[in-house]
Amino acid sequence: MMRNYILGLALTGMIYSAYACTNPSANTYNAETTETSAEQAAINPKFADSKLNAVYQHYIHLKTALVNEDIKEATAGAKMLAAALKDANIKSKQIAAIVDANDLKGKRARLSDLSNELAEIFRNSKLESGVIYKQYCPMANDNNGGYWLASEKNIKNPYYGSKMLSCGSVEEEIK
Repeated sequence: MMRNYILGLALTGMIYSAYACTNPSANTYNAETTETSAEQAAINPKFADSKLNAVYQHYIHLKTALVNEDIKEATAGAKMLAAALKDANIKSKQIAAIVDANDLKGKRARLSDLSNELAEIFRNSKLESGVIYKQYCPMANDNNGGYWLASEKNIKNPYYGSKMLSCGSVEEEIK
């Protein structure tokens, strides 16, 4: 009797494990946060001005690194974004602080203001294709809220990464 109980319990555990490993919703974090650069390029908006394209690509690099909780890539993305902003002759009050921040929290603290600066520039620029989604999380920045820009409607929250990946909403579409 006890042997049958243990066998049944073991079989249930194996079935559950197999289901969890093959169920797409169980693997949402990996599927949602790891995009190849080719996939990202296919959905990224395209501006008439090539320098703005570079600014947007590097912004997305920074944002994606924050989503993935990757400090090394976030720093690299911020440095490339700073160079692209300078090349495009766009002044930002936020980018230097993001580059200089030594941790994710410090980089995330300035992301909303940077996103608002760039949203204004992108709104007033010629977008040849695609849509930029201005997204918002009310819990970011100690419940003061925070914005970010994305190329897709799906929420991938750069403020909390895997802890609250889908927290937020689309506030505006820039076309």
